[in-house]
Amino acid sequence: MYNITSEKLLQQINYFTNLVNRQQHNSNSKDNEIMVSRAQGHLLGLLLMKDGLTQKELSSQLQIRPASLGELVDKLQQNGYVERRLNEKDKRVSNVYLTEHGRNSANEVMQARMQLVDNVFSGLSEEEMNQLSSLMSKLIDSIEQSSGENIEKLRKEHHGIRGDQDFPGGANFFRDHQRER
Repeated sequence: MYNITSEKLLQQINYFTNLVNRQQHNSNSKDNEIMVSRAQGHLLGLLLMKDGLTQKELSSQLQIRPASLGELVDKLQQNGYVERRLNEKDKRVSNVYLTEHGRNSANEVMQARMQLVDNVFSGLSEEEMNQLSSLMSKLIDSIEQSSGENIEKLRKEHHGIRGDQDFPGGANFFRDHQRER
């Protein structure tokens, strides 16, 4: 059901996405001390919530392939953000822990992320954000239903993380993390 309004909405969504990506890039550029990718930031955030997860648990939580997770952990370990330790109960398994440097960096990444979220949604009330979230969920569901089986392939190809899972702990993680500090 193509019409001018739907075309305008699609253009607005694209423009909004570009603006958020630019803000995120500018935020990352300003902080030269913490040079982590988005995926690395997700992993650090997850470990900040629950340190010592196995690689299998991390892979499942982040919805990425085990091999991709291994590469991610390797890079973070090389840069001193995390360390692997053999699991005491099963020596075939290693758990991933934040180092002190990793914990400090994860907190800084979290603060930058919260600032970005505040900047992006400062013009909306809580009720408006809930309405927007509901509408976005409807759009996502519609796209997934029309994509059929292809959506699983798309998720695997792009290591997609959706909705509240976009950052470990979901939308409330930032508020909960802020209260803890």
